Amino acid sequence: MKADYLIWGKAIFDSIQPEPFAGFVAVQGNRILQVGTSRQEADALTGTATRILDAGDGLVMPAFFDSHTHLVLAGMYQQCVNLGEARTEADAAAMVQGYAASVPDQEWVIGFNWYHVFWEEPRLPTRHSLDQWLPHRPVILVNAEAHGAWVNTKALELAGITRDTPNPPYGTIHRDDAGEATGFLEEAALGLVGRLAFDLSPSQEKEYIRDYLKSAAGYGITAVKDMQPYFGRNLGNLQVYAQMEADGELPLRVHAAPDLLGDLDEAENWRRTYASERLQVRHLKQFMDGVSTTHTALMLEDYADGPPGDRGASLCDLEAIGHAIGEGHRRNFSICLHSCGDRSARLALDYIEAAVKLHGPRAVRHTIEHNELVDPTDIPRYRQLEVIPSFMPEHLAMTQTFAATPFRQVMGEERAARMFAMKSFQRETGLLAIGSDCPVVSNNPFLEIYRAVTRLHNDGEPTGGWTPSEKLTMAEVLRGYTYGSAYSAGREAALGTLAPGRLADMVILDQNLFDIDPEAIRRTRVTFTMMDGAIING
Repeated sequence: MKADYLIWGKAIFDSIQPEPFAGFVAVQGNRILQVGTSRQEADALTGTATRILDAGDGLVMPAFFDSHTHLVLAGMYQQCVNLGEARTEADAAAMVQGYAASVPDQEWVIGFNWYHVFWEEPRLPTRHSLDQWLPHRPVILVNAEAHGAWVNTKALELAGITRDTPNPPYGTIHRDDAGEATGFLEEAALGLVGRLAFDLSPSQEKEYIRDYLKSAAGYGITAVKDMQPYFGRNLGNLQVYAQMEADGELPLRVHAAPDLLGDLDEAENWRRTYASERLQVRHLKQFMDGVSTTHTALMLEDYADGPPGDRGASLCDLEAIGHAIGEGHRRNFSICLHSCGDRSARLALDYIEAAVKLHGPRAVRHTIEHNELVDPTDIPRYRQLEVIPSFMPEHLAMTQTFAATPFRQVMGEERAARMFAMKSFQRETGLLAIGSDCPVVSNNPFLEIYRAVTRLHNDGEPTGGWTPSEKLTMAEVLRGYTYGSAYSAGREAALGTLAPGRLADMVILDQNLFDIDPEAIRRTRVTFTMMDGAIING
């Protein structure tokens, strides 16, 4: 039996052994045929048609599996206006107008990534600045946290939002002193406009997906968990994904996680219908809370910068979520739960524990996503309940400088120092799933890797890293980004490691991450991406 590809490398990290080794990976069809170190063994697998590749001084490893991505939203982010560089409301509004002029046939003007906290005057924007430029086209601009949106008057009109419109459950329509909507919508209120703005046609959705796929291949990402509930809908049409797969346009393994609070009979139908190697529905997702910077993460103790008793505003019907977790578990769905606060993490664990007691163990892989703050006494419960901690390390450095991070202000120094306790979880559970939360941050895996092993902000502070005892080793973070994420999706028998019989999804990096200065990690490039035995980049 001869190989189609034989890849030699001085450093091969198979996500099984703790260190890279010199050797080869042989591929036949869409599977790994053999992994070894012997020249004689490799020669026996080499035929006249075998293509031989040499990784040189680079690193050969399994392709990245992003455990937390918003797929369609990520593609939209790449096409729509990015307001991250704006420093005033007026600057941002002018940028929106410039973008709108470039897409005259697009009904909705969509943008992302503004954050008033970093503006010269850190106050929330209003519809009036947008109306000056765009009075007749609806505008929706999602902020950097993706938990708030800035809209113009036309968008409010189309959504039927007036001074008499009540706040939806777990959301806020911000209003001025006269009671009129200001144009800022928070949490669940985003859905009032989002259900219209993000009601995409199949052709629009394909266009956005194609943009994401280009970046994913370039970054060596061949699998994702697609967290779909957003803006009052499941963002991601499974029929569109399936059609792209049928047309040979889906070089990505998509593990869709639709709404836990949706129709679970329909979700079961999706699970039966979409069950290929590239498109699966095994997961359901929901939010237990919001984010700490807006005091919507649920805390066990008061926020340090809030009034007495402020432990976070609930964004959802927690009782309904607890019931849905039990029902989803009974139906053998793996549940993905967003949790940023220590109280929401405890509640998530309580609900999962109750589901297991009521319905018994199931062949599922429940995850808690983000885990930004978890009480130390709750960390062992993840192992006991077989819950997988899923981390997005880049969130640790949400500001360019350590001095500017809001976590220390909202949490207080003691709690802030316990945030993103990745090493503690690694020691306790033995396994992490690693992802990006794209497009909240870039899907560039080398940003996540750098942050996990250094715990530094972009100014190099604090010296030695923020709580350096929580740094991950290179092997730990790479294993989490490959095998850990595959395990969390129930795909570890096919993905995440370089071993005979595994699907041939792998990458070659231009440098060996185990043998470089940490400051060089973010300059790493993917020179070769293979997915299903086919080269999709390089």
